[in-house]
Amino acid sequence: MRKILLLFSLFVFLFSCHSNPQQRREPGERMDPEKIADRMVERMNEELKLTDQQQKELKTWFVDSFKKRGESVRKNKKSREEMRAEMKKSREENEAQLKKILTEEQFKQYRENEAKRQQERREQGDRRSPR
Repeated sequence: MRKILLLFSLFVFLFSCHSNPQQRREPGERMDPEKIADRMVERMNEELKLTDQQQKELKTWFVDSFKKRGESVRKNKKSREEMRAEMKKSREENEAQLKKILTEEQFKQYRENEAKRQQERREQGDRRSPR
């Protein structure tokens, strides 16, 4: 269960776009997969000290992954259960790909960072929700 939550948080983070005031988008406007990939690789490089080769591989992989996901969402208006199963499969594939690209230490640090982000998002959600 913990692994599934961690993987889910990975995807939530990967596909969420944090915009700062200088980069605000119009409602409904989608961010370009290339820009999302650049931001992800930049953040991961700061945290994990990636090699140039790792950065290239991750960017290529992120762009492909984001494009495939976008196409899948546009084409398929599936039931909730089908989408959930598809997301689970995708998370497992993504984790396997990250393991191939990152070193063992980098992957461990990556998972720890994602767990911290997930906890922070939960805490922010708790503060926002009315009681």
